[in-house]
Amino acid sequence: MRPQATIFAESAKNRESVMSLGTIAHLQYYFARTGLLDGKGAQLAKEDEKAMKMKKKRRASSLMPPTSVPRATARTASMSMVDTPLASLRSASDSVVPNTISDYNTLVESPIDEEADTEGSLIFTDESEESIMLPPTVSTYTHRPVYVAPPPDLTTLRRELTEALESALQVLKECDKCPDDSPGWYELQGLHLLDITTLAIRAAKTYYTAHSAPKTLYAIKTERALRKELHEVLEILKKMAARNFAGGLRTPEKVGILTWIVGISEVIQREIDGEKREAEKRAKWSWRAGDWASREREREYQFLKCFLDEMKGDSSPLPEWRDPASLLDAELPTPFLSYWQNGLMLVLLHNECVRNSKRQFEQIKVWHTDFAKPYRLAENLRFWIKAAQLRWEIVLDIDVMAIVQGDKPDAWRKFDEALMKWCRVVREELTAAWEQSRSPNRKTPSLRVVTDADEQKENAPVEQL
Repeated sequence: MRPQATIFAESAKNRESVMSLGTIAHLQYYFARTGLLDGKGAQLAKEDEKAMKMKKKRRASSLMPPTSVPRATARTASMSMVDTPLASLRSASDSVVPNTISDYNTLVESPIDEEADTEGSLIFTDESEESIMLPPTVSTYTHRPVYVAPPPDLTTLRRELTEALESALQVLKECDKCPDDSPGWYELQGLHLLDITTLAIRAAKTYYTAHSAPKTLYAIKTERALRKELHEVLEILKKMAARNFAGGLRTPEKVGILTWIVGISEVIQREIDGEKREAEKRAKWSWRAGDWASREREREYQFLKCFLDEMKGDSSPLPEWRDPASLLDAELPTPFLSYWQNGLMLVLLHNECVRNSKRQFEQIKVWHTDFAKPYRLAENLRFWIKAAQLRWEIVLDIDVMAIVQGDKPDAWRKFDEALMKWCRVVREELTAAWEQSRSPNRKTPSLRVVTDADEQKENAPVEQL
């Protein structure tokens, strides 16, 4: 049977290094068809056997003298020697009568040679049939790419969580409407509450773990507090199931579940309010949009000043950014370029931009604040250059030691070009991410708690409304 594609384990299917390798199924199929897997090499062994027999035949023919007679004459002579006296044999010609046993064997055909010749003739007659070329084999390796769904965005997670919380609130409200103490009613009611509340807990866990900005979430409520609330609700459900929901939902249990739901709704609302304030603040930034033709340096200056004000770590004002191309060598470095010479503000500015981006990785964790030795200034600049390459994919050409020593005007001009390039790339990426988050199709969900008065108003007849 033709071999099929190799079946990999589930853990190996998720690794591209495993799935990119080919299989040897097509080689096994080729070996099976050609017989290379049978015995000691199969057809290769047959070829070796043919060669051995040919060598043996050639060795036997080489022992015959040049004056030997044909095989038919030798066979006739051997038959006549049996009926002829020994004296007549001695008087015969030496070329015909053998003097030794070896000479006699050359004249009389050996039965082993006859068998070898017979087998050899059979092998050579079937050689044309065995040398038929097999059809080309096709590799059975097929790569099936595994589709991995992208992670849900924050809006989808919030919508799922709010819907789960609304369902849990509705079930809690229905628990107060118990018709009677009929047997099995509390068990049915408790199981329904257990299922819906468990789904809400699962939605909350997914929201916490898959949050796109976990630091913002944990700034509202710590991760320890969020986990504690989840465990408390699970403990309430566990105690309810342990007593088989006897007596229905008790007041402390209802209060505990309601407190948890209200706490999550407050966290979501505070997140939404913070995002609105952030959007209003960003809308006031003039450098985000508008016509800045022939004023690129002014735009990048406003970009730098905006984030430096947010950092609130440096009280000194940012000097004016002048174009070094219009300045003399003696006027370099300008106060603006000297402001970034130690590299500390560049490192802090990089970290602030990363925190305000959607992809928060490659922050600079270590930097120098004591500049008593020149190598510390150089290391700060190298930290910033490498982080720009890893996070923003910018290659900056800067002579670090010339900037630290401050004795080469051309190095300062290249440093100015590197600052312009870094500001442009970072600003464009941040602006594109913010504009995408402001898409009109993205609607922020909200948790709506329906009271008894609202429910009565909804169930009222049309005439009363």
